[in-house]
Amino acid sequence: MTKSIRFIAVTALALAGLANAQIYKSVDANGVVTFSDTPPRDSQITSEEIQTPAQINSMQPILIAPTDAQEVDNIKDMAERSIAIVSPTDNATIPMGAGIFDVIVEAAPDLSDGEVVELYLDDEKVDDAQTALKWTLTYVIRGAHKLQAKWIAEDGEILAVSEPITVFVLRPSIL
Repeated sequence: MTKSIRFIAVTALALAGLANAQIYKSVDANGVVTFSDTPPRDSQITSEEIQTPAQINSMQPILIAPTDAQEVDNIKDMAERSIAIVSPTDNATIPMGAGIFDVIVEAAPDLSDGEVVELYLDDEKVDDAQTALKWTLTYVIRGAHKLQAKWIAEDGEILAVSEPITVFVLRPSIL
């Protein structure tokens, strides 16, 4: 076996183990929800295993249907655009306790002059719309969060919307 094939095989095995890592959702007496890779030690805290699918989001982006005659003229342009969140993947676990991670979006074709992309975290817009397709989110609280991107024309028209994905921000175990 060549070194590169061995490296790929070892990397694939290591990543497969991470993809199947167990997640536990715990709720303490005060109602504080925590996500962790180990069940709580305190027997008075309720917990449940979170089952995450071991698949990659392969859905095509959702296009917003036109609502009036003028928008019907633009349906061909809308169908040719696609936008998708490529990192993190759907149902990914963010293992940093501080909740810091990058979100990367792909858009095809490239954005035209005046077009921007908006990122939404739990249906709330993250910062201002931008032409860059990468965001660094910081201090996202523990738990499950929905991410979605919208491609916006210069006049404010929504040109395409990504399929929403879910990420889990995890509090790692302290040994």
